[in-house]
Amino acid sequence: MLQQLPESVQMALWTLQESTSIMYASYVRLQELIEERFDRLVPLPYSPGSVMMKCESMHGCCEKKVPTKLTQDSEGAYFNYVNHCAAEQRYLIEDAFPDWRHKASRAGLNKYHALSVTFGGRQTTIAEWFAQLQTAVTFWCQQARAITLPDFDTTVLELQSETTSPSSDISEEDTADMMSLPMRAPRHPLDSDGFRLEITAALEAL
Repeated sequence: MLQQLPESVQMALWTLQESTSIMYASYVRLQELIEERFDRLVPLPYSPGSVMMKCESMHGCCEKKVPTKLTQDSEGAYFNYVNHCAAEQRYLIEDAFPDWRHKASRAGLNKYHALSVTFGGRQTTIAEWFAQLQTAVTFWCQQARAITLPDFDTTVLELQSETTSPSSDISEEDTADMMSLPMRAPRHPLDSDGFRLEITAALEAL
């Protein structure tokens, strides 16, 4: 495709390709971060209710720390994770997307909109190819804007709602302790594989 365009336009498109790749990588990173919201609930080694208990053995009396309830999740570590998500979201919307639009406007494709090119085994025009690419980039930005950043309390409640019911052979006392902390549950990643294949075709055409 590039060989069908003037050298100056080719150079501009190489620059646009780099900007597109950067924006797509940021979009993927943001998705991956959001999908990690359950994994980022970091257990602390001991709960505030832990007590020192004496135990006797053949080697004498000793003390060890025994938690009175299940470990709690670290809200401080989760706060840092949310800040990371916010920074990636802000970079995609406020930096990467404006940079892409600037590079696109300087590519000089207006004169070649009707030029017929071949890629992916089919004939199309520069205008149609660029419209597909622009749709993809706009989609990434819209998705980033629509994302609600994770919140510690909300994520804990969401995890609790997805927790499977305890088995019947667990005592009532054990069940009460288990309910004080959400259990790990399967994640539900965003399904963008189909759209990702379409974007890959657009990027390969550059």
